[in-house]
This record gives sequence, structure tokens and C-alpha cells, in this order.
Amino acid sequence: MPPNENVIGLGEAISRTSAFLLKLEPGPLARLRRMDVNGPGETEFWQLAGKCGFLAETQEDKWLRLVKIMAILTPKGDPANRDRLHQSERTFGAALCDGGQPGWSGEVPFFSERRLARFLTLPFARRGEALEGIARMLATNRAPNSGINCLDIACLLFSNDAKYTRKLASTYYNRLDSTRNPKCVGSA
Repeated sequence: MPPNENVIGLGEAISRTSAFLLKLEPGPLARLRRMDVNGPGETEFWQLAGKCGFLAETQEDKWLRLVKIMAILTPKGDPANRDRLHQSERTFGAALCDGGQPGWSGEVPFFSERRLARFLTLPFARRGEALEGIARMLATNRAPNSGINCLDIACLLFSNDAKYTRKLASTYYNRLDSTRNPKCVGSA
């Protein structure tokens, strides 16, 4: 199960975190991107935790990692020019497939099927580090106006429940198959 959904719930905490990160100046945002997730956390992390509703959360190590991943995915530059980070209807699996390019129509996925298979079989303890690496890849490629469902990332990070890895695979292949086979027709 995802982390303790105290007062506002995980989805609301993700939405608030996204809004906070989009408004953050480049220097503090860069500190969050470089933050040591095994350390005490940057001042901005603790400010964000208080404002976004997860200050009392018991899984601080996971929140440190999630905030770092979301900071990595936040578009760089002037906050006034940042468009979007969290977008609930844009699944993480689809973004992995198309590299954060909603107009993508290629047959070769951005994040290869082999890499996806390796990620899906990773031990849970190694998932956070892998998600951080994936976020760095996506950040260099994704369109700045294309958000990603950060709740999908949080669920993969906070829970070892197979339904989240199945959702990742399902939405990845749904996006991939939409370019390969517009409609699957049963055999006669």
C-alpha cells in the first residue's frame, strides 16, 4: 500500500509538490536535484514537506527520493516559463515508451523493452535508484509542456505491490502497441 495517506492523501501531496517545484527558483531546484537521499535533506525539502502535507510521514527516505525524482523531472530555467510536471492522465509507462513526447509515432520505444523488463524484475530495495536514473533520461528528452503522472512513480517507489509494476508494463505496451498495431484483430 502507498504511504500513510494522512490528512490530504498521496495524490493531493503529489499535486502540491508539483506546484511547489514548478515555482521554485533554479538554485533551490538544483539543490533538490543533487540532494543526498541518505542525508538529512535540503532546507527546500523540509519547507516543501511542510507546505505539501507530508512532514509527518513515516517514510522520509522514500519522500526524499520522490522529491529528488520530481525535481529532476521539473523543467529547468525561469519558473515563469515552466509549464507542467505532474499530469494525472499521462501515465509513467506511456512516458517511458515515448520519452515524454506525446506526438511520438515511432516503433522504437525511448526506454527499450529490455530495460523495462530489467526494471520490472529489480529487487524492491533497488527500485528508487533505478527510478532516479530513469527520471534523468526522461528529463533530457521530454517535451517541457508534457507532464508525467508522478503518482505512478510514487506508487512504484513506496509499494512493492505487483499491481503497480503491472500498470507500468500495461501502459508502456499500450502506448507502444498504439503505434505498431492500431487495432488488434483476432484470428479467424
